[in-house]
Amino acid sequence: MKAKKRIVRRLILNMTMAFGLLSLLVLSACSDSGYMDAIPKESTLVLSMDPVEMSGTGNQTVLKTLLHVKNIDETGLDLSSKVFFFEDPQGNLGFCAHVDDGDKLADQLKKIGVQPEKKRDNQFALLPNNWLIGWSDQSALLMGPVIPTAAPEMMQLMGRYLKAEEDEGIRASQLFEKLDSIGGAMALVGQVAALPQQLVAPLTLGAPKDAAPSDIYLAAQLKKKDGVLWIDGTTFSFKKRIDKALQNAKKIYRPIKGDYAATMSDSDVMGMFMNVDGRQLIRQMQQNPALTAMLAAINGAIDLDNIIRGIDGDLAIITPQMAENRFQMQMAARMPRTPWLADVDYWKQSVPAGGRIGDWGKNCYYYTSDKTSYYFGVTADGQYMSGSSEKAALASIHPAKKPVSKGLMNGIKGRHSALVINMNAFGGDKAAAVTGMLRPMFGNVTTLVICQ
Repeated sequence: MKAKKRIVRRLILNMTMAFGLLSLLVLSACSDSGYMDAIPKESTLVLSMDPVEMSGTGNQTVLKTLLHVKNIDETGLDLSSKVFFFEDPQGNLGFCAHVDDGDKLADQLKKIGVQPEKKRDNQFALLPNNWLIGWSDQSALLMGPVIPTAAPEMMQLMGRYLKAEEDEGIRASQLFEKLDSIGGAMALVGQVAALPQQLVAPLTLGAPKDAAPSDIYLAAQLKKKDGVLWIDGTTFSFKKRIDKALQNAKKIYRPIKGDYAATMSDSDVMGMFMNVDGRQLIRQMQQNPALTAMLAAINGAIDLDNIIRGIDGDLAIITPQMAENRFQMQMAARMPRTPWLADVDYWKQSVPAGGRIGDWGKNCYYYTSDKTSYYFGVTADGQYMSGSSEKAALASIHPAKKPVSKGLMNGIKGRHSALVINMNAFGGDKAAAVTGMLRPMFGNVTTLVICQ
């Protein structure tokens, strides 16, 4: 009997110790990830980088650049934990890292001539590059860039982020749950609305007409290869109706053969590649307000919708340069169906005032107005060509003199859709800010490819 009691007591003791150890591990895990709560729950975009899984020193380089230090190990930041890049609800860009030793961080800043300022439980400092750093005993935030006169307001905002509870931080969001499910060294989840404006139209293709860009998200893994940053992912929505439409829309895309991959020049702003039946594609395009607005400049004179219905095979839509006041587009595609040719005479008669439609070759036409110049036609072997001039139209179906890299061309083959972005050619503050963030992380990467 006594022996049985000893065995029972030992079992209870072992179970108690095991439960206690498990509790400590859980509490430790919660504590280790608590620094993430400084990223606001309503953030519109979050990119995670896992230093343990990352090859290279990209995660360290960006912090070295922003902090103006040579040895990141002496900063008191814990780079065995994930580092996060985010965009907050106000559109501010920021980094979040785990603090291992706040005193070390303060000492390192003093060495570069930056004097930290203590405010309640946090410390702040304006760095030479106009980025503001703030930290608590577990979280460090880098936000900016900010002009010195706006620094007090940014400090106040960062102070709120640094003292956030778990239910106010990013871990309590659907976005983080999705991000955590992706895995890999680098992962991204963000609203399409948080990306540069030029990406909204192609990434919302297939969504219902009443869907807002803030309802549509991109979830992806990131990797750098051959000087290109590949963003491999998918668009989705947390709203079931919108998500169902997005997923159904992807069924029309077939593997890209690469017929027109070489037509994009290394100086072109953007290129969208796919392989589709135009009769299915046009229905999605008509539901997309951004694309409808973009094509309105020529769709009022020529029936571009009917032209697109003739496509069946590889399609490339190239934006050579950003022009706010003039329509700029080169489109090349396999076109076995050309019923629209029978409508050209009608287009010539009904062209809007100030415009003109004429011929420049067999089955080749142009439309010009005070704001638009669009040359288009179909070749004898069934290829649609178009551009802002006769020369550009003819070039649209041939390899560019200085095309994008072979690695990029080969990389988009077999994908269902690919959006190639030349960040150097993009305009706007957001694009410049994103490029500025990417360069320290990945080196001189100027090309992004978003694949689905």
